[in-house]
Amino acid sequence: MDTFTALENYRLREKIEELFAVQKGRLDGARPRTWYPDNLRGRQFTQFISLGYHCFLMKKIKAVQARLRKKDPEKTKSLIKLEKQLENWLAQRSLAQILDWFDCVETTKVQTAMGSYRWSTESVARDRLFLKCLGVGTK
Repeated sequence: MDTFTALENYRLREKIEELFAVQKGRLDGARPRTWYPDNLRGRQFTQFISLGYHCFLMKKIKAVQARLRKKDPEKTKSLIKLEKQLENWLAQRSLAQILDWFDCVETTKVQTAMGSYRWSTESVARDRLFLKCLGVGTK
């Protein structure tokens, strides 16, 4: 076995351990007991689907982070500042926190001082940039 094959196999092991930790910690994998075998199969199927979505979203977010790190002389100063804010925001949050941030049912107009502080125009612009980088169309 050559060095690169050994390294690739080791990284696969790390990925399996990471996915197992995700499943046990966040996907209700700590409670595999059910009364009926069909319920167990259904639970395992939904865990499988959620792991697939987890891997897909993490891969997309890492691609966005790599794209934000690239230097481009054609970028404007305001775009560079906005990309830096997005990069810092992504570095400080887990996937669950990012999904929680975008978890909303409808658009809400906030009239309070605290609400306008939390939903500032900078965070709206950052969110739009993030969705654009992910390939999600925004209005």
